[in-house]
Amino acid sequence: MHQSGINMEQVKAYNRAMIVKYICEHETASRVDIAADCGLTPAAVTQIINELIKSGILIEVGTTGRQKGAGRRKVLLSMNNENIYLYSINIERFETIISIVNIGGKVAATERIPTNKDADPEAFLKVLAEACHRISDGVDDVISSKIKGASIGIPGIVDIENGVSVKAYGIWDTSVEVRTILSRELGIPVIIQNDVNAFARAELLFGEGRYKDDLLVIKWGQDIGGAIVIDGNIYGNRERKTAEIGHMIVDPNGELCCCGKRGCLETRASYKKLNSIIPFETTKFAEAFNSAGESQKKELKEAISLFAQALVSSCALAAPETIILGGDLFNSKTIRDELANAMKKYDPSFNEERLVYSKLVDRDSYIGPVAEFLQRAVFGIKF
Repeated sequence: MHQSGINMEQVKAYNRAMIVKYICEHETASRVDIAADCGLTPAAVTQIINELIKSGILIEVGTTGRQKGAGRRKVLLSMNNENIYLYSINIERFETIISIVNIGGKVAATERIPTNKDADPEAFLKVLAEACHRISDGVDDVISSKIKGASIGIPGIVDIENGVSVKAYGIWDTSVEVRTILSRELGIPVIIQNDVNAFARAELLFGEGRYKDDLLVIKWGQDIGGAIVIDGNIYGNRERKTAEIGHMIVDPNGELCCCGKRGCLETRASYKKLNSIIPFETTKFAEAFNSAGESQKKELKEAISLFAQALVSSCALAAPETIILGGDLFNSKTIRDELANAMKKYDPSFNEERLVYSKLVDRDSYIGPVAEFLQRAVFGIKF
């Protein structure tokens, strides 16, 4: 029989993550304030803080002003951003973005290469490793010496424990040992995560998730992806499935999808599908929408309406406080308004104020893997 429950190591890991999230939200904080606001004992906070300082994640940055009475000044803590760098790699359907970035999200170098879906996966990953070496040769030696690992975001089903891309929809049809291959080529630890789950992690640490516990995170760019956040935790079951909104069925008589099902949202509203209606760059969807002919605009409106249908259905199940929209195709208020109006047609009670455009979109090519790397480091993975 499976025994459920939470052991003390899990509690400690949860508290570590809560403390880091608190410091990310406040930028600087004292042990006293962390203990009071997070509901932890001073002893527990001191122990965790000391461990995080030793691991190089946190740093003491001074003290507060003089306190009233005889109390000592509070020692302030901050993220030790400049101490740890990583390769942040987002593998998307048409393009892969490789960045050298610190744990605070400061980019030192970036390179974009086409995602070669026709190549053998191992050969393509070796190309990525060569690109990592190439860009690290171009940065300051001090930064290069601080690269502690690589964090990979990839669409589809991911086995994060074993570092395996189980099924990267539209990229690879077979399981790929991403961690094994890249760690061998790079000589450093490697972690992987579903790309939208990683983006949701970034929202929790750096974005809207710092203030809301229940979220639906949607990314509409080269692919359609989604993540559900409940009580500050990203949903994912034991079979490693995630909230794949792009693979919700919206057209029972539709085309066969790359996931093996028929009539998924991806087949009707993906960038590839929309681009076949009217050619456009992902960042210029609104321009294409506004200039489209009557028949083209009708098809584009139908795609947005099906997207709205999937979102309304998702909200009925997940009941998020906020829906965070990210990705290039959402970068125009014109498109977001079209989506909101379509959602209200399906659900007249829908409050469009629940739709929030992510403040991290200018960093979405790298911030997800950074957040996932930081989360794993906080939970005790050594880099």
